[in-house]
Amino acid sequence: MDRRAFLLSAAACSIVSASTTQLAIAQTPARFGTAANYSSQRDGATFLVARHGVLLAEQYTAGNADTRWPIGMGTRTFLSLLAASLVEDRLMTLDEPVALTLGDWGADPVKSLISIRTLLSGASGLRFERNGPQDVATAIALQPRETPGTSFSDDAATYVIFAEIARRKLETGGREPDPARYLTSRTLLPIGCVPIGWARTRDGAVRLDDGAAVSARGWAQAGELIRREGVWRAQQLADDGALREAMRGSFAEMRAGFGLWLASGERGRDNFSIDTDLWRAPGTNAPADLVMAAGQGGQRLYLAPSDGLVIVRQARTLTSNSWSDAQFLSLIWRDL
Repeated sequence: MDRRAFLLSAAACSIVSASTTQLAIAQTPARFGTAANYSSQRDGATFLVARHGVLLAEQYTAGNADTRWPIGMGTRTFLSLLAASLVEDRLMTLDEPVALTLGDWGADPVKSLISIRTLLSGASGLRFERNGPQDVATAIALQPRETPGTSFSDDAATYVIFAEIARRKLETGGREPDPARYLTSRTLLPIGCVPIGWARTRDGAVRLDDGAAVSARGWAQAGELIRREGVWRAQQLADDGALREAMRGSFAEMRAGFGLWLASGERGRDNFSIDTDLWRAPGTNAPADLVMAAGQGGQRLYLAPSDGLVIVRQARTLTSNSWSDAQFLSLIWRDL
């Protein structure tokens, strides 16, 4: 499909209901009912399945469609959207050195080699000390523990540093300098992702690694924009190349994109902060291009670009430890 045809086909791509009646609270969908029950029995609050922007199933066992739930490290979904928005606005490129924005890094023979792409893929070699401070100044002063580009680290340092890069880029470009407000007004509100609750550090920096609260439909809208590579209502809202890169692995870790987990990557060291059996249990029937944003307690956003699917599952708390991605996905694909 050529680019123009693709843009036209995406003209009506918001998450909409296939019927005119919203499903009642706690009503089990006729389709995907087993998967919905699996979720609700494990402290589930929301369950949503959409295909090509059309709702196939929706269930709320707590709250309603507008209730915002904390998604923990599922917050990292918005890292890729922030990066793609900055690239689309020509404020940044993925291959530019971080030192272009953080000037002091230019004098460091190792840190000067770190590009935006390397940082976003978690391969910068930078990570916080255990139980140490995680503020912006500490993050910028970190020294790589491994050669950049060779080793993956699932660490909050990536998100703290990138939030500061985004702030400086926006300020220099004469835009809203707060990354969360910029992303909300520029990218999230236009797609119907209602205002998100953002956690912040003591110095006021937005937490891109952990701490957002969003409704199921809002999270689904964000996922739909990523799945469609930034196209919304025939407009290129976020850079398509950056979003494709967000859903690819790197040399350092084939299972990690920009804040997202990839189902098809080769095995690595499993040094991840999120507990999942996505790679350990075969037989889910999920496609090789499955992408997942994962928060504590089974907070999940799944994207399957080849199947046109966006799936959201949220829990009431971030403390549940009984969630199986493999089992849940096997139930979803059984009913497709």
